[in-house]
Amino acid sequence: MRHVTGTDSFEQYFDYLRQKPEESQALLADLLISVTTFFRDPDAFEAIAKKVIPRLFEHPESAIRVWVAGCATGEEAYSIAVLLREHMDILEAPPKVQIFATDIDETAMTVARTARYPAALVNDIAPERLKRFFVQEGASYRVAKDLREMCIFSNHSVIRDPPFSRLDLISCRNLLIYLKPGLQGQVFPLFHYALRPGGYLFLGLSETIARYTDLFLPLDKTNRVFRRRDLVARTPMPFRHLLAHTGRRGTTSVVGDGQGLNRPDLLRKAANTIVEQFAPAYVIVDESGHALYFSAGTGKYLQAAAGPPNRDIIAMARPGLRPDLRALLHQARQSDRRVTRDRVAVQVNGGVQTISLTVEPIKEGNETAYGIVFIDRGPIDTEHEDANSETSETKDITVRQIERELNETKERLQSTIEELETANEEFRSSNEELLSVNEELQSANEELETSKEELQSVNEELQTVNNELRSKIDELDRANSDLTNLLQSTQIATVFLDRDLVIRNFTPAVTKLFSLIPGDRGRPLTDITNRIDYPELESDIKTVFAGEMIERPVRLASGQGHYLARILPYRTENEIDGVLLTFVDVTKMIAAEEQQKVLTAELSHRVKNALAVVSSITERTLPDGEAKNDLIGRFHALGHAHDLLSRAGWAEASLRDLILAELSPHAAADGGNLKVGGPPVMLKPQAALLLTLVLHELSTNAVKYGALSIAGGRVEVAWGITANPPRRFELTWKETGGPKIDTLTPRGFGTELIERGIRFELQGEATLQAVDGGLNCRIIIPANPQYITFGSPPDRPVIEEAAS
Repeated sequence: MRHVTGTDSFEQYFDYLRQKPEESQALLADLLISVTTFFRDPDAFEAIAKKVIPRLFEHPESAIRVWVAGCATGEEAYSIAVLLREHMDILEAPPKVQIFATDIDETAMTVARTARYPAALVNDIAPERLKRFFVQEGASYRVAKDLREMCIFSNHSVIRDPPFSRLDLISCRNLLIYLKPGLQGQVFPLFHYALRPGGYLFLGLSETIARYTDLFLPLDKTNRVFRRRDLVARTPMPFRHLLAHTGRRGTTSVVGDGQGLNRPDLLRKAANTIVEQFAPAYVIVDESGHALYFSAGTGKYLQAAAGPPNRDIIAMARPGLRPDLRALLHQARQSDRRVTRDRVAVQVNGGVQTISLTVEPIKEGNETAYGIVFIDRGPIDTEHEDANSETSETKDITVRQIERELNETKERLQSTIEELETANEEFRSSNEELLSVNEELQSANEELETSKEELQSVNEELQTVNNELRSKIDELDRANSDLTNLLQSTQIATVFLDRDLVIRNFTPAVTKLFSLIPGDRGRPLTDITNRIDYPELESDIKTVFAGEMIERPVRLASGQGHYLARILPYRTENEIDGVLLTFVDVTKMIAAEEQQKVLTAELSHRVKNALAVVSSITERTLPDGEAKNDLIGRFHALGHAHDLLSRAGWAEASLRDLILAELSPHAAADGGNLKVGGPPVMLKPQAALLLTLVLHELSTNAVKYGALSIAGGRVEVAWGITANPPRRFELTWKETGGPKIDTLTPRGFGTELIERGIRFELQGEATLQAVDGGLNCRIIIPANPQYITFGSPPDRPVIEEAAS
């Protein structure tokens, strides 16, 4: 109290409550317990669905009325509404249903009226019911409109406010366990008053009506379903509960004295007057023999028993009446028909009254009551008669009377013996049950002792686990702080989305692309304006839910910035629970790429100029001859290779393009003198330049002296990749149909270029030999990615490689 209100004692806190009315509301909110869920205790709701709901619709009045007392946040009220609606769906013309759900917690009432609950609260609901009666709204579920229209939520106190009336069903689950017996003594009669005849009461599994079996009958004791007793002596209701319910205060409406009695009231009053004046005295009792109703004049036969107030009719009977009354009640219960006994002598004030005693069973639904009628036979006989005045005739009458009384006594004795035998059997059965219960209690006591030891062990384990959890929480807090600082410091724009494209989290860099503020967490991303030119954003996000990853270059709508958008699936326990959207700023990379292209073009231009200058110098300085032509041809070949590498950004060039560039000028019209084939192979600049010179030497030699020097000659160039490790690249140059070559000429510069260049620059091997009269060149190079890559040229732009 000191830390919250600054008070040191309960007296000071009480004064504080009187000075601060809002503190009482805060205290009430802290004391209230709102623990509930949909279909809590499923077996109990299944019993309601099978045993109660169909009976409510058998003979309904204008509407079926249900009261859910202490409904908390409304889950129990909506659960009963689901059961009622499911039964209404199978009826052709269902009646109107009204559910009054009440509680004293206004905050809980607000939640119940909103009818929106998190997904965790509806996990236990069957999928069919979830689909029929709930609508998903983001990460929560909302109760369907037809159920919400059935329920009326109101702030109401069971103890303080007037009850509802003419109810068919009252559900008050797990509220009475928080009330003392005195308050329960007010609530149960109130529920009995509020229910219609034959109405039902639904309690929690921890609640019982043990003290109020005279008000309710058990329908399903296991699941705490009870039915209203109609033949009971009604307990007087407190006056405040009889006030009309108008808002939060009650008012009474009194009929004016001048209106008088209408005809039905007049007839009823006349009938009651006649019964009181001329009918015999009677009393109505229940099956247990407790009085439910007394007529006028019963004081002559009944009197209050000594001790605490008692409604037992046997205990109230006057001397002489008790044995016959007990016997007749027993016979009426056994035979279930009217029983009568004449000439029963009852000691009354002033003498003995002879009466005729009748017990009549009265059935009402599933309950049975008994009417006991007292009919006087003759006047009261005084006990002061003269014994000497007896005659022989009076003696005979006395003997007959004694014999009749003896027979009646025998009958009463026989009835008493039967009752005693029945009671003995019941006592014997109760004794066996008590022994069984005692054994069960002993067993339960042993189990409790064992449980106590286990609880102590569990408590120690829980303390250990609690310490571990505390350290884990500290580690989690540190990790969360690290993650928060990382998100705050990173320059990569990142957005975390769930499956409904609702924003979970984002980094500060995202605000450059989307108009986001911290309060936008929980809103759909599609509702947020953005500054990027990316119309396919939503469709790409939906594509990612299939498990793919999408990368796409995008730019700002203003054209002043470039980004690489990458959309990845967000996985939790092997399930895609959302998407991760990142934007990498590659504006500087784009500018660097453009600058690189300009520099490459400039370099290529300068190299071409240098080659042209060298070729021109060679043309002018060297004398005409084979050496001059070979040198100029090599310059041209280098120029072709340089062009191919320049177009590829000096990354790599296609082997096929290099071969075709050298051989296409020497191809026949029909192309029959050349054959080129092999898998896609890309050459790095060093390998491309060297192989270009090698191919130039081979093609020049073939044109001058080999297969391409005469018609009908043929050149085949093939290459491939060996399957067995180590992997190697192998190229074969084969000439056929040309001038026959028996032996190779002495080694010249071209041969040295081929063999030495392949060996020293590419760590490979080149072999030149004459095969079948034609030149055959075989080149083998290790499959080193530094020189050779296998496959087609990549389509990926440089920007994506840089971003990766």
